[in-house]
Amino acid sequence: MRFGVLGAVRAYAADGTPIPLGDRQRALLAALLARAGRTIAADRLAELIWGERLPADPAAALHSQVSRLRRALPEDTRLVTEPPGYVLRLAPGELDAARFDDLVARAARESPAGAASLLEEALRLWGGDAYAEVADSEIARLEAIRLGEARLHATEQWHRALLGAGRAAESLPGLEAFVAEHPLREHARDLLLRTLYALGRQAEALDSYRDYTERLAGELGLEPAAAIRETHLRVLRHDLPREVPSAPPLSRLRAVYVSVPGGGRSIATATLGEGPPLVALPGWVSALDVIASGRDPRSSLLQRLAGRCALTLFDRYGTGLSRGPVGDFGLEASVAELRAVVARLGVRANVLAMSEAGPLAVALAAAQPELVDRLVFVGTYADGPATFRRPELNAALVAMIRTHWGLGSKVFADLYRPGASDHAAQHLAEVLRDSADREVAAAYLEAAYEADVGDLLPKVTAPALVLHYRGDRVIPFDGGRQLAAGLPDARLIALEGRYHLPDAADLDRIVDEIAGFIGA
Repeated sequence: MRFGVLGAVRAYAADGTPIPLGDRQRALLAALLARAGRTIAADRLAELIWGERLPADPAAALHSQVSRLRRALPEDTRLVTEPPGYVLRLAPGELDAARFDDLVARAARESPAGAASLLEEALRLWGGDAYAEVADSEIARLEAIRLGEARLHATEQWHRALLGAGRAAESLPGLEAFVAEHPLREHARDLLLRTLYALGRQAEALDSYRDYTERLAGELGLEPAAAIRETHLRVLRHDLPREVPSAPPLSRLRAVYVSVPGGGRSIATATLGEGPPLVALPGWVSALDVIASGRDPRSSLLQRLAGRCALTLFDRYGTGLSRGPVGDFGLEASVAELRAVVARLGVRANVLAMSEAGPLAVALAAAQPELVDRLVFVGTYADGPATFRRPELNAALVAMIRTHWGLGSKVFADLYRPGASDHAAQHLAEVLRDSADREVAAAYLEAAYEADVGDLLPKVTAPALVLHYRGDRVIPFDGGRQLAAGLPDARLIALEGRYHLPDAADLDRIVDEIAGFIGA
């Protein structure tokens, strides 16, 4: 018995003959396969299959569909009634998605030649989008998203293995097509530069890099990350090694864990560069490793600042390298994390707050002025209810993040970069998913809308620099004006554009303003 979900949902007899299934049985099978080995409550199964159009007697209708599916499948199929619902128990090798995951895991332990063979076998299992007929429904959406991302990563690893095994010419046609379909994936683009160079096509490698930088700046407002910039320089200098080096390990960021008093939490932090200390607060959700890869919308700015000062970054609890069960998403818990990071430095620090982080910086500076030297605010606010004036929209965005990463990320991509392409939306979706799970992201967003430290502004003694785009649609310009008007010693710089976070074209000015303000 075999089951297929890497494409259309299918069941096959032992001899490989497809087993005919009706639409309801196929939807039921998809739900069970997406959660193979886990019991699904009967009422939840009914909701997944019929959605809002539940039959008059859902339990009876579901029992009927389960009986039909059991009759269609071989007698030894382990579709078991297990209170409070049903579970499908699979043997090793019966599900193509499980075989794919196993092959990819094995490839990571092989030489380039061995990895290329295993990854090619894994990718041959695919016949289309995972759970194709039901990928956009609740039935198997999250598993379809996971598998889709795993397929993209495996494709990149396959081309990497081919290059490492001396098979660049074999890799190039497929790699070029992959990059054309996913033009903002940095690792794929880096591989394309190396593959073109390995084949003696330096000019085409440089053209590809130019295309990438223009797309990255135009669609996301980012500069290329350090790793691909280094590849570009090596192409220019004819200085590429024969083997593709591994991505820089996170250990280069000197990541350490800091205990937060009072809550039993531990968070990851890292310091880069030399000069005046600058602590950059996490925004809504972010992750040290994602920032280091150059994929986060703030990466280009932080990368430049690290060249002018001692930049400290950290992951708020529940995100990035600081994953764990978050029991408190409120302002006080987040301020306690910031306090622990700043206190660890042992000196008064400058604090950089971007996006949703403004209230945290204000709260710390008001409560403990001895820890804060200067404050920099970029695209942020102090009073959530006064800044986000449409509660129904706020609630809708929170609900969208909880239930549909794909649609939610497209909405946020368009807010961050008006007119964002589907590629930009996919890029942002990957950043969000790699930084935090949807429940954590939704809860932190909800807390950001509710945060209000407006009454603390007059108590802040540290000088402040406020930068904000006039056309910002994530956090309106009123948020910046609110900070500048309420803080006793603040200067507001209004940036022209409809962006939320620094655009590549404005980076020189923004970095110079921040560095000059903190004495870097």
